[in-house]
Amino acid sequence: MAKTEITDFEKRLSRIDRIHEAGGAFEASGALGRSYFDSMRPKARRGLPLRGIALFLVGAFLLKAAILAQIGATEYAARVDLMAQGNLAQQLGGWVLHADAPTRYLAGVIGSIIH
Repeated sequence: MAKTEITDFEKRLSRIDRIHEAGGAFEASGALGRSYFDSMRPKARRGLPLRGIALFLVGAFLLKAAILAQIGATEYAARVDLMAQGNLAQQLGGWVLHADAPTRYLAGVIGSIIH
């Protein structure tokens, strides 16, 4: 009888050890235990920073519009055409900097403010 009681007790101890190793345990009410600190851990962030990409694009449009408003449409178009005839990096820059509809609209708004 004593042998089975010891075996049961050892099984119970090993089960409790497994629970503790897995992070589970009894927490008294009001205590700052593992569940509190797990809930305070920062949440996982998204893989793609959408807000940063959106702010970058808005900033790029505003910069293009400010340059277009400052130097004028004909000079801007001439400079972009000159870039489009350069090497691959300059051609890419010319494609990015071309005066599209949002850029022209923003340039009109910015031009009315700065002139």
